[in-house]
Amino acid sequence: METYGSKMSSNQGQNEKQQNSLKKWVIVLGILSGLLLCSTLYFAFFAKPTLNKVYTEVENKNAELQTELDSLLAEHNRIKEQYGELSDQLSEKDSIIMASAAEIEKLINSQADYNRIRKQLARLQNISQEYVKEMDQLYLENQALKEENQQVRATLEQEREVTRTIQKSNEDLEQKISKAATFKAYNIKSAGYIVRNKGAEEQTDKASKVKRIKTTLMLGENSLIEPGPVNIYCRIAIPETGKIITMGSGDTYSFVHNGQRLQYSCKTAVNYDNKAQNVTLVWDLMSDDKAIKGQYSVQLYTDDQYLGESFFTLR
Repeated sequence: METYGSKMSSNQGQNEKQQNSLKKWVIVLGILSGLLLCSTLYFAFFAKPTLNKVYTEVENKNAELQTELDSLLAEHNRIKEQYGELSDQLSEKDSIIMASAAEIEKLINSQADYNRIRKQLARLQNISQEYVKEMDQLYLENQALKEENQQVRATLEQEREVTRTIQKSNEDLEQKISKAATFKAYNIKSAGYIVRNKGAEEQTDKASKVKRIKTTLMLGENSLIEPGPVNIYCRIAIPETGKIITMGSGDTYSFVHNGQRLQYSCKTAVNYDNKAQNVTLVWDLMSDDKAIKGQYSVQLYTDDQYLGESFFTLR
């Protein structure tokens, strides 16, 4: 049977064990608290400044990289704008530059390895320099082509000018020849005549006695005119009315001059041999016709040109 004393002894032993266990936890907590305090003090006074310094250095490097990238892109865009449409010929390389720049900017924003970014940036700078060299080469080639085209155009213009000058000279020569190769009529005279027996005639200015109107002229010498038969037409206009005296209406007593059909009073044909010759054209009044008083005008033509005009007056 267990006595009271033995119970007391057992309780004391348990209490001592509990106290020892509590002391151990107190010691552990104290050690942990001390470590925590040391860590706090370390990060507060030593680790934080170091981390801040590292962070600042990273930010500065990223800012430096970003500045270089922005500067490179700005220069690239300036070059493209400067060369204008010529830059379209290097659109493929431009796409490579823009894609590489976008990749580098992504790496900068993600704070990737500095050396990796630096290598890619150096590669982009090389590509950009090649772009500028190729653009300069294209510009030089384009300028050379423009100069060549200008020379070709200048040469063509000179040739055209020579051709125009020759054509103008030819036209002027043709005009001169054309003008020179025309009939010249001199001493054109027209008058009224009395016709006596046996065809004898006498000039008169009395309308009541006129039975014939005669026109004479000298057809000048011209070696430039092709020899051969030439028709000469005479148009006698009645005073005041201007009506042309003619044998009849219609095309029978007409000719065409400058696209216009004209009636004639009388005509004659001469065999022109390039030498000067006298020509006479005669209009005889009908037996029952009488000349009227006034001024008559007489115009002379060939098939191709107007020869001249004369006037006479009957009283």
